[in-house]
Amino acid sequence: MRRVLNLLIAAMAATALANSAVDAHGPLFSPAPETVFKGGTEITLGFHSEKATGAGNKEKAYEMFLEAKYGITADWEIGIEIPYAWKEENGGDADGIGDIVLDTKYQFWKRDLPMAQYKAAAFLKTKLPTGGDGGAPRLGSGSTDVIAGLATGYESRRWYWFASGVYRANTEGAGGLEKGDRQFLNVVGGVRPVLTEYKEPDTVLMVELNWERAGRDDLGGTELADTGGWELFVSPVLWWTFGQIAIRGGVQIPIAEGLNGNQATSDYRARVEFIYHF
Repeated sequence: MRRVLNLLIAAMAATALANSAVDAHGPLFSPAPETVFKGGTEITLGFHSEKATGAGNKEKAYEMFLEAKYGITADWEIGIEIPYAWKEENGGDADGIGDIVLDTKYQFWKRDLPMAQYKAAAFLKTKLPTGGDGGAPRLGSGSTDVIAGLATGYESRRWYWFASGVYRANTEGAGGLEKGDRQFLNVVGGVRPVLTEYKEPDTVLMVELNWERAGRDDLGGTELADTGGWELFVSPVLWWTFGQIAIRGGVQIPIAEGLNGNQATSDYRARVEFIYHF
């Protein structure tokens, strides 16, 4: 009897999670295994900013973006992200449409437990050369780049954890410049400090550890010395949800680096998103 009761609870929890996407919480600065429910739509309006200084350089970037995702099935979604960017670099500035991103994600594994789930997904993104790349600073890379990776995670009423690995393959852009390929590794932990009732306002706290590495840039067949290397960030994140609405925000704080040559180093990266599901 107890086993049957546990199975019923697990089925009820899985159904609730599958049909109410705002109940699912994922990382902010790294990918999550969640997908939008079948026939569901997720609209995100976001703002991202970052600053880097050093080696005689001062760089600031701001980006507002609109992202839409649609659930083709319960496990497969497609999406598009359209950014508008502002950049300042060593006294120069530029603004305009950035590089549009098309993406798809497939959740290939899920294990339901009483009031908890394990998940894993694979995803693929294509970044299009829609941003201006002829000025200084450049709003886009002028290249068509491909991003692929795997993400897994665990969600319960109280605890969360996630892990992911991503590879970004860059192609040659304007002026013969090819940015170095990038790799990303992420681990995330989270907690719901107060166990609220269904449909009540809900808060989840997370901490991400984000590592990224870039190969050296190549210009006309010659590697550029002051490019590439790795950085490590710790990233506190706050989620707040109510009904079909979710707000999440966080900041990436650099804690270690190994950059090649003389480069501007990251001071911070910040991001906030307003999400609506229907």
